[in-house]
Amino acid sequence: GLIDLGRLGTADRYADLALMIANAEENWAAPDEAERAFAVLFNVLGIEAPDRERLAFYLRLDPLTWG
Repeated sequence: GLIDLGRLGTADRYADLALMIANAEENWAAPDEAERAFAVLFNVLGIEAPDRERLAFYLRLDPLTWG
């Protein structure tokens, strides 16, 4: 068997967070639910001011780096 490690490495954690949030948004029922979940996530991570521009950057970058 094989284990795909195509994205294994140390990088900006916002790269992973952007993909996780994008995936989770597909399951959130309403925008206010999404905002609450977003706030809880970054609160748990200890990030007081999430960088939404950085999240958006990684979402735009992802299709260009993964085939």
